[in-house]
Amino acid sequence: MSAPGPAKSAFYALSLAAAALLALGCGATPKKTSKAHGHSSSSRPAGDDGSGTAIAERARLATLARHGTWDLEDERVRAVSKFVARAASENGLREDFIFGIIWVESRFDPEAVSPVGARGLMQLMPRTADYLAECIGWRGRVDSFDPEFNIAAGSYYIARLVDQFGGDEEVALAAYNAGPTNVNRWLRADGLPKVSIEYHTMVQTARGFFGGKAPPAGPAASPPAPAADDLDRLGLAILIAGLSEDQFGLQRTDDPTPFQ
Repeated sequence: MSAPGPAKSAFYALSLAAAALLALGCGATPKKTSKAHGHSSSSRPAGDDGSGTAIAERARLATLARHGTWDLEDERVRAVSKFVARAASENGLREDFIFGIIWVESRFDPEAVSPVGARGLMQLMPRTADYLAECIGWRGRVDSFDPEFNIAAGSYYIARLVDQFGGDEEVALAAYNAGPTNVNRWLRADGLPKVSIEYHTMVQTARGFFGGKAPPAGPAASPPAPAADDLDRLGLAILIAGLSEDQFGLQRTDDPTPFQ
């Protein structure tokens, strides 16, 4: 697939401008978001051309190789399933979508902390978490290490991003990982970078572990799964599969008003 021409670039510029105008204020209920698996019906970002497809396939195979015993019956998954079910219902999301994000972000470790200071299951930055707490009307102490709060806030955040980017889950995931400001800039230029393509591919693949649409089986030559103790040490997505590990998650900023 070739990179988009001037007409498609203009389309993206107009779409982003419209998204900015239509963005809801904090505290408003997000609209029902797209429940589609994999690619959405919108035009793909420039970074997901022929080269981007190869990047995505490598990320998909590497994620499948780390499936292991992860599923809905895992003790760590069951421990937060009621919070995920509630957040999915309140934000018009699929539960497997939320589970996929948690798997990529923290491997279901509620005490995970990233190199840039993101915290908890869905890796919320501190000031962003405070802002999201206001948006969802959270009562009580804002604690990103609290699974109930972290999932409620993180799910609201990704639902708002899906809405902001016209139902395109993959662009919304890129914005969740690196911030909507970065994504808007990338889409106006050359499209999503390698690290964003890897990230959204990993989430969309991992959701298959938790009841989502199963991705196609990888070839016999797919990379072997690491040992269990290696998975425990990996923890954060910054180390998953050796994919852009010097960049993964490092673009995340602590924006107290992420939707503006």
